[in-house]
Formats: sequence, structure tokens, C-alpha cells
Amino acid sequence: MRTLLRNGRIIDPSQGLDVIGSVLIEDDQVIEVGEIEDLSDIDEVYDCTGFWITPGLVDMHVHLREPGQEHKETIQTGTQAAAAGGYTTICCMPNTNPPLDNPAIIDFILDKSASPEAGGVFVAPVGALTKGLQGKELSNLGAMKRAGIVAASDEGFPVQNSQLMTDAMEFCVQLGLPIMAHCDDTSLSEGGVMNDGAVSAMLGLKGTPRTAEEIATMRNCLLSLHTGCPVHIMRVSTWGAVEIIRLMKSLGAPVTCEICPMHFTFTEEHIGDFDTKFKMQPPLRTKVDIELLEQALQDGTIDCIASDHSPHASHEVDVPFDEAPYGASTIEATLAVTLTNLMHTGILTPLETINKLSTKPAQVLHLDAGTLVPGETPVAQLTVIDPNVEWKFDRNKSFSKSKNAPFHNMTFKGKALLTFCGGEIYRDALFPSERYAIYM
Repeated sequence: MRTLLRNGRIIDPSQGLDVIGSVLIEDDQVIEVGEIEDLSDIDEVYDCTGFWITPGLVDMHVHLREPGQEHKETIQTGTQAAAAGGYTTICCMPNTNPPLDNPAIIDFILDKSASPEAGGVFVAPVGALTKGLQGKELSNLGAMKRAGIVAASDEGFPVQNSQLMTDAMEFCVQLGLPIMAHCDDTSLSEGGVMNDGAVSAMLGLKGTPRTAEEIATMRNCLLSLHTGCPVHIMRVSTWGAVEIIRLMKSLGAPVTCEICPMHFTFTEEHIGDFDTKFKMQPPLRTKVDIELLEQALQDGTIDCIASDHSPHASHEVDVPFDEAPYGASTIEATLAVTLTNLMHTGILTPLETINKLSTKPAQVLHLDAGTLVPGETPVAQLTVIDPNVEWKFDRNKSFSKSKNAPFHNMTFKGKALLTFCGGEIYRDALFPSERYAIYM
């Protein structure tokens, strides 16, 4: 089977490539990129004129909820949503029920995600840093790495004990395993439900101070500096946290970080009349934070853009703001939000955009993804994007099981139209049918 993606704008940050050309896929492998001369025996052609052809997007921060919380999301629905969002590889977080803290449950994730019913994308599990995510004793990280985890994390239950985190980093250095750190000093944030400031005071809600994120960020970065352990700081939200990361990078700490679309799109003011769709962890901040986060995206201090896809069932979010869980369903909108708010506004170039959504996340976690170089990935992983199509996000048409989507009814410019992951192809309804041809 030979598939030709013709006349697209090929954007591959792994090669510094931004050219008009074609991509040839044969037997689920990318075999040629650029000007392709041998067009014999082509079975199908996608005309990508005016579209981007990029490495498959990589989302390093996804909550699939299975096992134990299938009423929110399942591996099947979550991977289908990922494919619709343009992702070919996603990393699932360990705070399931039970947590991903042993090899058997890692095997379960990998088997379930490879089943024919799933969305056809690669799922890379992130193991629980501590047993039961209780912050008391390290998980059997060596056994889990052999089972297939790509990182370890305290997601949802940030480790407060600095000695334990030091021990974890020293052990992970030996394993060659990155740590994805949830940065929150819970002695400061406990009970907080939104950003601490004038808006929280006006609404009568207990605020979470920005120092809760910044103190934990500083501690984790310092420990990374002294142990040499690669640490990825998840979902930065304050200008102070960014400045700490910038300083630690300059000192040689092997730290990277991500931002999520909610934190460069919305502010604390969007909570309005206690709208639970905007209850985030860490909380939505201020316009000043967004402006400085955008600068950090431009100068490379912020390495990656991740969805932090956190689906919840309707009955869980249709409650008073204080009682609602944190997070939102975002994976199908993250690319569109990024294109609309960062690329089309000139904050990021197209090459920088795809780097933060694909190549850099793959590099941070040492994934076989994020590139169009033939033979560099097990199977072809690529995404075709129309950067200019305008469309409205409708949560009721989402593949995700949960509908707690803060981007509902928002209009965006840019969308993934084709997602190739080996033999699996997701084709969006917006891809023009006249641009596809089959030759038998």
C-alpha cells in the first residue's frame, strides 16, 4: 500500500524543515519526504495543497481515567479524541484508581490501548512516582520502566517530602527515567479553589496563592540541578514559576516545562458566576501572567504545549464551585487553541508551534515520535493540518466521554484534518472529499 500526501507545506522541526513538498508512505512507513520523483504504483493520494504536513502531534499530559474512573473517560474514547485532535502519541497520567504503580497495570494500559476498539494512537504510560501516589514510599520504578513507562510522576498528589523527592531523583538518574513534577506546596494551597486575589475575594472563594506553585517549582528545579535528574515541570501558570525555570536552566539544571491551553487563554475572571468548567489546578491566573507566559513561549523557556486533558462526568461538575473537581476536557481543541491564540497572533511561528506540540515533547520523554525522518519512528506518524479553516468547537460532537469543555462554542482558526498512525487513519469531516483519490 503506497499513500501519497501531495503538495503540502512540510513542517518538521526535527530537521528544521519548512518546505512545500510531498510525503510518501509505504506499508505504514514514511519512506520519502520532499520532492518525490517515483510516483508509480500509488494506491491513494491526498491533495494537501494549502495544508501543513507535520509529524504526528505528541501530548505528554493526558488523563485517560481508566482503570477505575470509566464514567469520566476510557482508553477507547480518550484515544479516539486524541486522534481527532491530531495526536498520534499521548502520555497517560498515573492518578487512576488504582494508580499506575506496578508492572501489571502498565501491561493493562498498553494492551487496552493497542486493541482494535481504541483510537489507533500510541499510548505511553507515566508511572506513579510513589506507591499508591501516597508520597511515602517509592514505587518499583525499575520494574515499571521494563514494563514500558516513559516517565514517573506525582501528578495529582505532589510529593511534599523533599528527602523523598531527592531519593526519587537519584534513583531515576540511574534508571534514565525523567520525572514529571506536579508543583504545589499543599500547606499553602490546601482548600484553595481559584487564584488568590481580588477576584477570589469578590466571589467569596478561598484562593490559592501563586507562591504554592512557585515554591514547589523552585524546590524541584534545585533538586534537579543537584542530582542531575531530568525534571519536567507540568502546567506552569505564573510568571514567577517561569522566571525560576529560566534561572535554573541558565545554571544548568536539566529542567523542561509545559503550558496548557487554558493558562494562555483564560484568566481568573472567566470563572464569572462560578462556572466550574474554569476550575483548574493550578488555577487560572491574570492577564499579566498570560503576557509573560507568551514571552516565555517565544524565547523557549516554555518547551512544550500539553492539553492536560482532564475529563469529568456531568454530574461531577454540575455542583457548587467549591465541590467541583479540577480540570477540563481539552484534547480535541488544544491544537486549534494554539493556532488561534499563538500562531495566528504572531507569538509563535509555524515551526515553533509544531516543535512545542510534537518534536520537543517527544525529545523530552525520549519517545519514538515527533519526526518525519524515514525509519525514525516504528510506523508513520503524521498530521495534516488546515491552519486557516474556521470552525466552532461543539462539545456534543466530541469523541471524549465527558463534556466539561471550556472551549465549547468558541470559534477557532485551524484544525487537524488527517491523523496517520501506521495503518490507522482519522479523517475529519472538514477534509474535502474531492482531494482524496483511490487508484486500484
